[in-house]
Amino acid sequence: MSATLRVLFVEDSNDDHMLLVRALESGGFSVTSTRVENESDMREELTPGRWDLVVSDYSMPCFSALGALAVFKQTSLDIPFIVASGTVGEETAVEVLKAGAHDFVVKDHLARFVPAVRRELREAALRGGKREAERAMREMELRFRRIVETAQEGIWLVGPGRRTTYINERMAQMLGATPEQLYGVPLLDLIGEDWKGQVRAKLEQAGVPETSAQRIECKLRRLDGSSLWGSLAVNAIDDDSGRHMGHLAMVVDVTDQRKLQEQLIVSDRMASVGTLAAGVAHEINNPLAVILANLHLATEEIAKLVARFDPSAETADLNEEMHDAQQAAERVRNIVRDLKIFSRVQEPQTEPVEVKSVLESSLRMAWNEIRHRARIVRDYQDVPPVEGSDSRLGQVFLNLITNAAHAMEEGHADRNELSLTTRQNELGRVVVEIGDSGAGMSPEVQRRIFTPFFTTKPAGVGTGLGLSICRQIVHSLNGEITVESVLGKGSVFRVVLPRAKAALVPAPQPIARPMAAPRRARILVVDDEAVVGNTVCRLLAKEHEVSYVTNAQQVVDQLSNGVRYDIILCDLMMPEITGMDLFATVQKLAPEQAQRMIFMTGGAFTHKAREFLAHVTNPHVDKPFEPAGLKHLVNTRLLSSSPA
Repeated sequence: MSATLRVLFVEDSNDDHMLLVRALESGGFSVTSTRVENESDMREELTPGRWDLVVSDYSMPCFSALGALAVFKQTSLDIPFIVASGTVGEETAVEVLKAGAHDFVVKDHLARFVPAVRRELREAALRGGKREAERAMREMELRFRRIVETAQEGIWLVGPGRRTTYINERMAQMLGATPEQLYGVPLLDLIGEDWKGQVRAKLEQAGVPETSAQRIECKLRRLDGSSLWGSLAVNAIDDDSGRHMGHLAMVVDVTDQRKLQEQLIVSDRMASVGTLAAGVAHEINNPLAVILANLHLATEEIAKLVARFDPSAETADLNEEMHDAQQAAERVRNIVRDLKIFSRVQEPQTEPVEVKSVLESSLRMAWNEIRHRARIVRDYQDVPPVEGSDSRLGQVFLNLITNAAHAMEEGHADRNELSLTTRQNELGRVVVEIGDSGAGMSPEVQRRIFTPFFTTKPAGVGTGLGLSICRQIVHSLNGEITVESVLGKGSVFRVVLPRAKAALVPAPQPIARPMAAPRRARILVVDDEAVVGNTVCRLLAKEHEVSYVTNAQQVVDQLSNGVRYDIILCDLMMPEITGMDLFATVQKLAPEQAQRMIFMTGGAFTHKAREFLAHVTNPHVDKPFEPAGLKHLVNTRLLSSSPA
């Protein structure tokens, strides 16, 4: 089958045109052709994709091969251009070939014409294939460059000397530079000092045959000296002959993930500290209950002795000493009560909260940070309770108070001021302001102060999470938190909270004179600490028949043998059998005795204990208890129950 050949002839002789066509046809081509004689016609015919070959006469009345070549070269066509003419000299042929013709044949000797055409068509096809391959390669290179430049991973190439040879935009952004600034910079110069040895070892391992990509998390150093956490996957790059060309590092910025891990660690640590603090509060409350109760009893006994004998300087001193001891014990009671508030790790329910009370608890907790730095100035206006929880608001106020204290230098408490203000705004919302007379903050710091992990404190001091968590807590309570600060004059943090929908449940007031016992009753005290049981017995012994046991199993044994009590005062948290477990057993064994149980607790610091107290209908009393309050509770229960 003949190959189709499309030919443009630049020829003034139709006979010569047909001569050349017949030569091509005799060589096996099926020819379609057009003949032009001048420049304008040639320009009109030279359209891309139309011709496979151009054949031009050397000399024509109005045109020439050299002129045709000039027109041809102005196009983007890459097809053979062959000059076919009469007898001409060698110099003319050389001139034509230099001008850009692919070959030159003589019309009187056309034996070379078809082979020349075939050869030039092959060459043109090869050039076209190469050109297409180069175009495809350029497109592929462009596509891959776009992929590399838009990748969310940093791509970092280093040469044999571990100097940067290429770095994509993402990697440059991570390092706070432009790619041009980083070309030639050694990779290890941009690795944190503590991680250089590990990265160097990974680079060496990556060069070992049959090893997978070596990934390492390390600190990278930006050009401005700051740092970020990066996860590097390192691969060695070798050419086809196995010659080492360098390394490719794929880098992911894991700074946020690391900070999240730190936040989770801090949260877990805080939860552990909270649980530990709750347990410590429980352990303190037991001996504190004994101290307060015995101080109360001792004070009563001293008063009786003074009444029987003439007052003297010795008894006056003794009264003063007992009063000081009671004051100190009450202070410990308040500290433990505050500790219990701040150690609650469960998500509390919202309820009406008195903000002044929470502020004072926060002040006591932070007092050691404040005392050497500033004097406290209070401006408490009467405000309604807010909707919240004392533990969550306590966390906010404690953080703000501690930050305010740290904003002022130690040793200048006489001239530094930490101010606390409560007021109500025009919308009826409660405003709490905590201010300091410290160094203040710049506008830039104020804009970022609530951003997670942002901190102005030195490295290793604080996590940058405190104010972010404060904002989360306040927002969760439908409140607002803002800051106003002036450099050199101090800062004021303002918390605005919605007022509570329900009324504040007043705290029970201490009972000065307990209710008299309606009858003498049999009372059992159950507490694993004998000193607590003995103290409660001493408090109630004047009005009742009281005994105590230190093991809940003893109660089960007694009730199983038919022994009955009018009141059972039971500790909630005991090591072998808890008060909760004892209650469940007594409910089955002697239900009427279960109803006579009153629980004592130094702190319900487990979820089970909190759930139990929330649902049980029996009364409970917190340690350390007021002696008068305990007596009143016991006698009130006796009044409403029949003898056992």
